[in-house]
Amino acid sequence: MAWARTVSVGLFLQLATAITPAREPRQPLGGGDRLLTYNETTPTALNRATTLAVDWISGDQDGQYVTTSDDGALILESIVTGENTTFIPADSVPADYHEYWISPDQDRVLWAVNYTKQYRYSYFADYLIQDVESGETTPLVPDQVGDIQYAEFAPSGGAIAFVRGNNLYIHNNSEVTQITSDGGPDLFHAVPDWVYEEEIFGTRSTFWFSPDSQYIAFLTFNETGVGTYRIPYYMDNQEVAPPYPRELELRYPKVGTTNPTVAFNILDLATNDVRNVPITAFEPNDTIVGEVAWVTDEHSGVVYRAFNRVQDLDKHVLVDPVSGSSSVVRERDGTDGWLDNGLAIQYIGQVNTTGYGLNSTWYVDITDADGWNHLYLYPVQGGEPIQLTSGEWEVATILKVDTARSLIYYTSTEHHSTERHVYSINYATKKKSALVDDTVAAYWTASFSSKGTYYILSYQGPDVPYQEVYSLNSSTTPLSTLTSNAGLIANLSALALPNITYFELAHPEGFTLNVMQRLPPFFDPSKKYPVLFTPYGGPGAQEVSKTFKSLNWNAYISSDPDLAYITYTIDNRGTGWKGRAFRSTITEHLGSLEPADQIWAAQYLLEQNAWLDAEHVGMWGWSFGGYLTAKVLETQVNTTTPPFTFGLITAPVTDWRFYDSMYTERYMKTPLTNAAGYNSTAVRSAAGFDAVPGGFAIMHGTGDDNVHYQHTAALVDLLVNEGVSPERWEVVPFTDSDHNIRYGGASAWLYRFLTGRLWEERERVGGEGEGHQWGRREVLV
Repeated sequence: MAWARTVSVGLFLQLATAITPAREPRQPLGGGDRLLTYNETTPTALNRATTLAVDWISGDQDGQYVTTSDDGALILESIVTGENTTFIPADSVPADYHEYWISPDQDRVLWAVNYTKQYRYSYFADYLIQDVESGETTPLVPDQVGDIQYAEFAPSGGAIAFVRGNNLYIHNNSEVTQITSDGGPDLFHAVPDWVYEEEIFGTRSTFWFSPDSQYIAFLTFNETGVGTYRIPYYMDNQEVAPPYPRELELRYPKVGTTNPTVAFNILDLATNDVRNVPITAFEPNDTIVGEVAWVTDEHSGVVYRAFNRVQDLDKHVLVDPVSGSSSVVRERDGTDGWLDNGLAIQYIGQVNTTGYGLNSTWYVDITDADGWNHLYLYPVQGGEPIQLTSGEWEVATILKVDTARSLIYYTSTEHHSTERHVYSINYATKKKSALVDDTVAAYWTASFSSKGTYYILSYQGPDVPYQEVYSLNSSTTPLSTLTSNAGLIANLSALALPNITYFELAHPEGFTLNVMQRLPPFFDPSKKYPVLFTPYGGPGAQEVSKTFKSLNWNAYISSDPDLAYITYTIDNRGTGWKGRAFRSTITEHLGSLEPADQIWAAQYLLEQNAWLDAEHVGMWGWSFGGYLTAKVLETQVNTTTPPFTFGLITAPVTDWRFYDSMYTERYMKTPLTNAAGYNSTAVRSAAGFDAVPGGFAIMHGTGDDNVHYQHTAALVDLLVNEGVSPERWEVVPFTDSDHNIRYGGASAWLYRFLTGRLWEERERVGGEGEGHQWGRREVLV
């Protein structure tokens, strides 16, 4: 269990009553006349909902968790009674900790301090072990210097596995044993390299304890031959720039180049012996290893999922950690699109019904084998799966597997693809039950206690979020209210908020697109309003959801009378939660259907709504959204009525040959097999940019380790060489900023720049731009 450091909560459970005010199936409109101002929305929304994230404690008494008090102490609370005790006093909590973990027997706390960010998920730190009874702390290793990459308690027995210098170590009863010794710049033991962290696992470790703590499965990544990309840091966190920039040498496999190879290993914790289990599912240079999961109560079997390089074939391999033998127990052909690394496997064990085989053991997984993501039971030793859910909707997440009651709790899109409701299904009888009213539009999730006796229902929108505590014995009446966000509701009562609505557009080719529309407060249909589209649009993503929408910059640009933009967010083809066919249609041609959908939607909306100002229609996107914006500007010139008059392009991909192999080849295959696709999806034509009446701006961090500044540099070169007028466009490089653009106050500056550009566009008269005057207006605060 891990807790990241957040604002302290200091909550008291409220008595069980119906939540007040009752939530409506829409975004809040406010109840007053005051309009949102810039400073309360940007760069951070001041009016925001709070939610308590609970990590449940295992123990004799179910329903206990740890949280942080107002003075910084760790408090052990009973979610049922509201009683609490001090777990770690405030004066014993290490200063400036980043994250902490509590041992399974609750007698120790592991603290990460002296934090230094590495990549999106990974960081370096020192680790302290604290005895709960005495409060004393000792270093994980005496000579640590902020160089530990990861550490984790074993499920039982007291051991701690950790990684330092890309080598795996075991700490047990104050004795440290080094397990591997050849880790280094090219060899990563038990932690992912950059591309596996970013694109495959989404986490900073790649080792897994067996449930009985007798074994550890871990992956090793070899970057020999992987190309190096050098990122200069011009300021390098100094007040005065050094004469020579510091260069980060990042092993970054671009499409068509050498990938890191991967090895699967088993550590026997009784002997500290490591056994390599050969991966033979695909050739070494054609192998990506994704999910790893123990499928046992003890240590009899662990499964890893091997993909081919372009991730349209997979094989699940079962490994016996004692003998080292392995066999393929499940495989799939997904060459109609791609196969996602779902990371959803959870072990179930035997199922108490003769139809499942009394001696068989099973695990649950989510797969879109029938065209929609659904729950399936798979036999551990291989064989035919049993489909538990079905229909033209998708299971989103597995929340809890309760083997004592034969229940799987999950969220799904059964009501609508923009919504989530919570259900349970009995995997022995296939009886399904809703834990919430799934006839009402909403977005729910839930968190279950360790034994599954209690759970927290979290309402996440579209109205103001709240959380309630329930018991399985009384699932209709809450035991208590955990968070109500009453303060936020009070604040909103004084505001006049934009009106957010949801609908679908029926495309003439037979599919629908989900739309989120935001109208300014006091909207008057007799007036004309400027328009901003705000897509992301990447594969499997979803921006149009019925979660509560933060009162951020998007709300501000709609609220300020001097801007009063109507915004549209539209999920184009290729995005998620509408079935495999809708997703996979973009395979081998990213950047073709996505801009076509956005352009068609804009044209349709302009035709249908007289209050949309066709002279001022823009698009702003970041990352894939930046790429999508660039492709829209490039390709709309080929239509009879190009709808977009300006564009704001942030941190864009401009040529997929420059992006990493594991993401790109999943959707585009390799340049060797799809050269035409790569050529057509790159931004290669400047004519559309030169024809945009209101111009465009490009923003990018020079220290971006994800979407390299190379993308923007190539686009700028194209625009300059093709003679696009300098009055049409502006480029803003953000020194040393990564993909988030935050270094040195960059985020605040970026949003002021964007705001000024929107005002400039609204003030522009006629079909042609007249040069940049974006700094003319001071932002209203």
